[in-house]
Amino acid sequence: MPSTVYRGDLAEISFGHESGVYLKHDYTGSFRFHALAKYSENTSTLYFAGGAANTPCASGVLKYPQGMLVGSQLIFSDLSGTNNLSNSTFDELNNASTGRTFTIVGHTLTSSVTRLVISPALVNQSDAALTSTAGSITVLPFKTPTFDTSMVIAANANASAERVLTDQFLGIVNTIALPETKIDLKRMHVVGLGRDVAVQVPGRFINQGGSFEANLHNSRWFYYALGEEVSHYVTTSGLQSGGEASRLNVDVSKHASYLTFTATDGTYAQTPYIASIDTPVVIGDYVVINDSGTLYDDVVTDVSNYMGTVATGVFPTITVDNDNIITQAKKQEIRRIVGYSYASNVGQIWLDSPLNFNHDNATSIKFIRLDNAAANGSPNLDVTTGGLTNPVQHLYYSKSSLPSFSLEVSVRRNDNTETGVSTTEVVDGGASDAKQLTRVFRGCKVKDFVLTADSDAALRMTTNFDAALCYTDTGRLETSNKGDRYDAHRLFEDTSETLIKRKTSGIAKGTQKPFMFYNGIIRMAGVQLGQVVSFTLNGKTGVEQHYVIGGTTHTDSETDQVPFAGSRNASLAIEGKTEYDLEMEIIVDDPLLYHNMRRAVHNFDDVTSDTADIDLIRLSFTKQGTGSVRESIDILIDDYFITEAPLPIPEDKGPMKAVLKIMPKNIKVVSQDTILHA
Repeated sequence: MPSTVYRGDLAEISFGHESGVYLKHDYTGSFRFHALAKYSENTSTLYFAGGAANTPCASGVLKYPQGMLVGSQLIFSDLSGTNNLSNSTFDELNNASTGRTFTIVGHTLTSSVTRLVISPALVNQSDAALTSTAGSITVLPFKTPTFDTSMVIAANANASAERVLTDQFLGIVNTIALPETKIDLKRMHVVGLGRDVAVQVPGRFINQGGSFEANLHNSRWFYYALGEEVSHYVTTSGLQSGGEASRLNVDVSKHASYLTFTATDGTYAQTPYIASIDTPVVIGDYVVINDSGTLYDDVVTDVSNYMGTVATGVFPTITVDNDNIITQAKKQEIRRIVGYSYASNVGQIWLDSPLNFNHDNATSIKFIRLDNAAANGSPNLDVTTGGLTNPVQHLYYSKSSLPSFSLEVSVRRNDNTETGVSTTEVVDGGASDAKQLTRVFRGCKVKDFVLTADSDAALRMTTNFDAALCYTDTGRLETSNKGDRYDAHRLFEDTSETLIKRKTSGIAKGTQKPFMFYNGIIRMAGVQLGQVVSFTLNGKTGVEQHYVIGGTTHTDSETDQVPFAGSRNASLAIEGKTEYDLEMEIIVDDPLLYHNMRRAVHNFDDVTSDTADIDLIRLSFTKQGTGSVRESIDILIDDYFITEAPLPIPEDKGPMKAVLKIMPKNIKVVSQDTILHA
């Protein structure tokens, strides 16, 4: 008999980036967006036509599960030309000049095309169809997971296999708490009606309190905790080169998840290809942006050039050498290709995550394809030696913003085998019905984190986050053809069951082993500390959720994936001030740290040479192995005060221990692994 209760071993959890989606008029020669105004409800309806396979829209259908975009926001831009979306009344729509932002309050498949209901209504009060012959729509990244072009959407729930690209491995998670939906119920007593509650009205929908503790097997969560990432692909093997040159053909802005480029190659009728395997670029490949000529110089630490002499125009290999850290970094980043189109020497690429930097027109781009081993320049780990081939080096640091992510959670009663669109688990009411419930928590941002290590365990990171809202698969509540609309990711059954898919998901073979205490080295004030018992690094991002007055008159239904069009959920998650503190328990053998504390010494060095920085705190972890290049994490702190260094006399007359309290100004993290983008 199959289980009739939900169990933890049948839960699946994965996550993915939030990229938004950019839809430009005529991007494939056929894409259009249209509008119908409905002022009676203070809403308007957008619908789509055209598009192409392997892009976000095909035959008028956006590649998003129905209801997934409810609560997301969109903007219009570049509405110019001779069309009725750019007449005088529609000039008010252009976000660049007006700042107008619309909220998606409805997302359905009607007459085999996607319809988005937006609020407030468009300026034009006509009910006639308004057709774009220019301009673009951008669904903003926050609360908008990355689309998956392979999904299948159908009118009937049991014929659908809807999904977003939440296919990433969360980590070696010990414990997890989900940001479960809570209703802030307002209870009112009325004078004259006795002691009982007279009126109850639901208020805010709250999705807070998400948290997980993971044994750290790579550095990716520092990206979500700090916000900025430079990714340096060490090797040039497998990259497009020589006469196959591809370059951006317009400027690309920070936070964009779409780019266009030109290419020169006669082998595939001007289609760019990966030289080492002589095949065209496809969805799932990675694009490398090497902005080698321009410095990105706000990685401020004011100490010697950690990455070498950047003025040469060559991005050097990232190494932690002589305890020097970063003043400047090259604008280098890597992204997965999730949408692709190419015609007439011009290519269009949709990315799995927004970019961290601006990139100028004519900047060189290249491509990578993952392999089971190290072919094509694919990053790879030798499970025998622990050595890395074609490693990717990352620099993480904080600036003005944090990326958001989506968390997918599915639970079921029994472990029916998934076989694609038609599965036993979608049979509603059958004997083997798994009664699967799938949710996607959208708009997640890290609030704070705790990194700990001690002398008997792995390096552990606790990440606390809130979500803005929750999409729920309600296909089983539909009137007919009931089933699971959403095709949940089964991480080790179908999402990452191959070696290549494991690399894509962030858990390449052999990399699942965590960083252990015995592989750690701690340096402070130019000296390796051999008596560190434990340390705890706390970081706060200052992220706060904000609710806005932006209601909708939409009638609520039990089949709505997001109740009340998301109007009762948080609309914004805005970063605030960052704060860090470090506690380190040591066995005392030197008075230097105490003297630094009692004199309130500002531990900071603005030396510009390549000599050792005597003030740097460096927490270094390298995985076990015999390979010369192995997975590593270096946490670098160069500007700090020691605020407490107590020297208590132990009652057992044993060694004296001190718990140092250290207040860093900021932190930087440098790592190398097989992950192309965190």
